[in-house]
Amino acid sequence: MQESKGFNVKTFIVLFFIGMGYAITYAVPFVQYVFYDTTLHALDATNAQLGTLVAIFGIGNIAGAPIGGIISDKYNHKIVYLAGLMGTSLLSLLWAFNLNYQFSVFIFAGLAVTGLFLLFPAHIKIVRSLVDESKQGKVFGFAESFAGIGSTIVNAIALAVFAKYANEIFGFKAVLIFFSICGVLCTAVLYYLIEDPKKEKQAEAVSAKSSDKITLKDFFIVLKCPGTWFAGIAVFSTYTLYCSLSYFTPYFTNVLGVSVVFSGGLAIIRTYGLRFFLCPVGGYLGDKMNSVTKVLLASWLACIGVILTIMFLPEHTAIGIAITLMMLLSAFVFTARGAMFAVPSEVQIPLKYAAITGGIVCAIGYSPDLFQFILFGNWIDTYGNEAYTMIFTYDIVMSCVGVVSALLTFKYKKSLSKMVEKATN
Repeated sequence: MQESKGFNVKTFIVLFFIGMGYAITYAVPFVQYVFYDTTLHALDATNAQLGTLVAIFGIGNIAGAPIGGIISDKYNHKIVYLAGLMGTSLLSLLWAFNLNYQFSVFIFAGLAVTGLFLLFPAHIKIVRSLVDESKQGKVFGFAESFAGIGSTIVNAIALAVFAKYANEIFGFKAVLIFFSICGVLCTAVLYYLIEDPKKEKQAEAVSAKSSDKITLKDFFIVLKCPGTWFAGIAVFSTYTLYCSLSYFTPYFTNVLGVSVVFSGGLAIIRTYGLRFFLCPVGGYLGDKMNSVTKVLLASWLACIGVILTIMFLPEHTAIGIAITLMMLLSAFVFTARGAMFAVPSEVQIPLKYAAITGGIVCAIGYSPDLFQFILFGNWIDTYGNEAYTMIFTYDIVMSCVGVVSALLTFKYKKSLSKMVEKATN
């Protein structure tokens, strides 16, 4: 019989360093979250070209993550995870010494392989296996939380490193080198912290049955499951809102006229600091209510209300009010983010399919990387400050998609319950 898994000191230590690894993996391709204008200048790129780079990275979600899920479920997910983190670290170092748009295309393609094909599906597998199924909301909430604190630490130090250089290009290079060093150190620590899945199986005396071996057939079983798609849409709607938060950085500098360093500081607090405190809240509430989908539904509805308020703010609104609304919107986004990856457990997808499910959910949920940054970049290049109204409207529509999906998830869960009742009678 398998031993019950709960939270202990080691669980939180592992979650912290996994969060650091996650933070570094995404700090490199999404460096514009904090250094938006600097990234444009360093690469001599337009807003649309910067969006194209993110789209190249996002292709890894569609083409790589589902296959990466099969690999992580079939083979040693610890080795797969560590290879991805080390690869991202080396690419960051290589990018620092080749800052131009053309070479960046190659770098972002490589980051898609290391971060999305290798690391992310293994990340989902590792996190889900840390505790029992009854605690999935909490463990994913804390995983997102520690990713947030990891990102806060990494990006705060990166901002301090950047500020030491009078030349922003040299500062940007130093930031990328710093990311690389952090990644290598984190890989070394996690090598000793993450349990070897082979040793875990031996300790639990689990025999390797042929029925437990992952095949291509299992991939299609998961792909055809409605719960997989509901989980993917949950991530899609939440991630759409999350990506939109990054555009508050140029909004503050270009529309409200605040300094780059101050705006970057707000971006760190907004994008990462709130994540640390509120993601566990989303996971906790999901477990408490026995439904993370209820948390997601409430969060999306709240986001719609806040965005509508922002859209109808009168001109010359005090910056303090705008900041408060931005933080409130971020709070609801991160509450949803803390719950979104626990949906597969809620819709009863087996643990042995965790990485495959994570890969498919990643392909669906992170698909905005393929088009959203290009779309928003083109809007800003074409319409200037008027583009922000278009961005807000888009966010409302995608939140409504999430609301509809949540209602369908409730209906699907009822049908699953009826099937279980029939099977037991």
